[in-house]
Amino acid sequence: VNVSRVKPYLGPLPGQPVSRPGLIQVSVEHDEEYEVDYIVASRIYRCQLQYLVHWKGYEEHERTWEPASNSAFDSLFKPVPENLTVCEAQFCSLESCS
Repeated sequence: VNVSRVKPYLGPLPGQPVSRPGLIQVSVEHDEEYEVDYIVASRIYRCQLQYLVHWKGYEEHERTWEPASNSAFDSLFKPVPENLTVCEAQFCSLESCS
């Protein structure tokens, strides 16, 4: 790199979209917590329900598969009644895992 030709970064061009990650909250244990934007898909992997998560402030290629037991999902779903009689095929296979 020819250092004499390098200019300082001044920011994005006018009208150019800027991708900024969402706020990161740091807990007492200094673990980073990310905000869920929406759930893209679900799957059963090694007898465990997982969700494909789109994280708020991040791009599509940064989506991750997370276990349903992740506490980040607690506020996203309503509890399922124990007497539920309708069963989706993809979730029924959980019974064979236990």
